[in-house]
Amino acid sequence: MYYERKTRDRNAFQFLWLPLLAIGTFIGITATLGVFVALYVLGAIFFVVSFLPLITFWRTRNAGFLAAGLYLFLSAMLCVSAPSAIRNKPEIGLVPLILVGVYVSGIVTAYLFFNRKLKWRGQETFEMAGMQVEETGDNFTARPRPAGQVPVSKTEMIRFVDFITSNLIAFPFTEENRVVFVLTLPGNDLRYILGYNDLARLLGFKKDYLQDTWVAIDFEGHISVNITQEDYLLFKQDLAFDQLCQALGNVFAEFLELSKSGQEQLIIDRMNALRLSPFA
Repeated sequence: MYYERKTRDRNAFQFLWLPLLAIGTFIGITATLGVFVALYVLGAIFFVVSFLPLITFWRTRNAGFLAAGLYLFLSAMLCVSAPSAIRNKPEIGLVPLILVGVYVSGIVTAYLFFNRKLKWRGQETFEMAGMQVEETGDNFTARPRPAGQVPVSKTEMIRFVDFITSNLIAFPFTEENRVVFVLTLPGNDLRYILGYNDLARLLGFKKDYLQDTWVAIDFEGHISVNITQEDYLLFKQDLAFDQLCQALGNVFAEFLELSKSGQEQLIIDRMNALRLSPFA
């Protein structure tokens, strides 16, 4: 099914610069200090980075990040074990087993990535909202907008929060009388380039959403929407801002209704049908 895209994709190079930097570092250290030192340094980098998927799993309960964390950890172990195995080939120890683990976990991680299981899905949510808006007009205002109401119980809200979080659609802030869902949208900062739209939030350093795009649903079902100017510019056209806020509220209301009826998979199917790039 063809539809006209409403949002811009970010530059795919943003995904490549970090691996290229690691390769360049490895080559540079090899040329100056030798391949063994380079392997130890690369192993240390892999080990540190392996904590990021584990933290993401802890905060989102998306089990796919366990595979990514295992891949990075085993890669670190392989780099650290390789020098001794190269020096003394008869005593390679667990290197072959680690190599098999790297291969298997890498295949699983790649499968999950290209099937959008590790993809932050805020842009697809924006696309679904933008599809409802045809009018244009430069009428952006930096304040939250009311966007309707949907009945919900606390039990239903808890289930909905778990679904939204584990499927990387938004990051929730639970307050006394409402839940605020912060959308994970493309950006140009280091956190998103690393594959984490808000690394500071995942690490627990950022505890507010004042400068973010969000949808709030209180425990009486009232919906309010805030879209930042930076995220509004993600759209290719200047869509009518009031209608866009209402549309984004409608999308979350529909998500909530589907969650209440146990049809969460339909939400994911609709997002996948948009066929946005896994890199988007």
